[in-house]
Amino acid sequence: MSVLLSVVFLDNLGYSIVFPYLYFYATMLGADAFTYGLLLSSYSLMSFLFTSAIARLSDKYGRKRILVFALLVSGTSYVIFGIANVLWLLFLGRMIAGTTAATVPVAQAYVADVTTEKQRLKYLGWTGAAGGLAFIVGQAIGGVLSNIFGFAVPSFLAAALAFANLVSAFFFLSEPRHSSVAPEKRGFTLTNLREVLSSRVVKLLFAVYFMFFLSFVFLQTVMPQWLQSLLGYGSLETGYLFVYIGIVSVLTQALVLPRLARRLSNTMLALYGVVLLSVGLLALGTLPNLVALVFFGAVLAVGFAFLITTLSTLISLRTSNEAQGGSLGIAWSLGALAQTIGPTLAASLFAFGVGAGFAGLAFIVAAVLTLFTIPLLISLRKNDG
Repeated sequence: MSVLLSVVFLDNLGYSIVFPYLYFYATMLGADAFTYGLLLSSYSLMSFLFTSAIARLSDKYGRKRILVFALLVSGTSYVIFGIANVLWLLFLGRMIAGTTAATVPVAQAYVADVTTEKQRLKYLGWTGAAGGLAFIVGQAIGGVLSNIFGFAVPSFLAAALAFANLVSAFFFLSEPRHSSVAPEKRGFTLTNLREVLSSRVVKLLFAVYFMFFLSFVFLQTVMPQWLQSLLGYGSLETGYLFVYIGIVSVLTQALVLPRLARRLSNTMLALYGVVLLSVGLLALGTLPNLVALVFFGAVLAVGFAFLITTLSTLISLRTSNEAQGGSLGIAWSLGALAQTIGPTLAASLFAFGVGAGFAGLAFIVAAVLTLFTIPLLISLRKNDG
């Protein structure tokens, strides 16, 4: 687990470094708000197309082998990102990076391989915290370096981290016992797929996962533009904000959730997450000031931490050992689908809201989408374990 957590940390560090300046990089190369939304969607579209298939391959050929391959492709994508001097190269780098998003569900499947059902939420929370910690550090690094050296230097640093992580995973990460079974005796087959999708509980969880991701994508897409238009913030200040949100999320996943899980079911924790995330989004949409941003930014960070951990745990617990990578890959692909359609919708809503004198419109819509998951989660309580 310690080696896996370091792999997750470094992988997410490379991804998060480019996030604070992505919007500003794209606009420098001539992108408008709509094109920026398409740029975000291009990453997610590739993730939607490839994540589930690659994660299923880890069920058959092993977690380590797939992680190493994904890190190789990821490092290459950051190199392209760093040398981009025209918009189409920026799109190419992001699309290649999107094909390697399977590292997340593969790492989650690795956790499922080496933990018991009672340990699952705790260690998935730690895995999420490792990614969140990387998000904190990466946002700070990306925001500072892009302001001092421009956009190429942090991009090349992300590439170097990916290649260093590849070496670390290759030499120090062992193959978990379950995925070491002979290939002919395991693998996520069409039969496994039918079994997973025939479960009413799993289908409801997939639906909640998709709607939750869609609302959070609205937040991610709109936040840099919202901060710039209302508060005059640039990439540095945006990086600071995401660092703050990341700190709250990491502390929640690593320290708060494992303790609450002793007294509350996974589904109840997810319901609390929906409420907190919705409250945070509604507040940002109606109270556009720094005080509200600080307080309700923490509220929505806690809600996000609750949801991302408990939903992954619930999906894992409702899936057989042979299909962990496949089912978690499907969930992540649904998240990628939300990330594919969400940025363009969010950017368009933001532009419409600004034109109508209501810059927080996209946040309100995201809150409503989140609230739609409450009936689905309530229907899951009878089946919660």
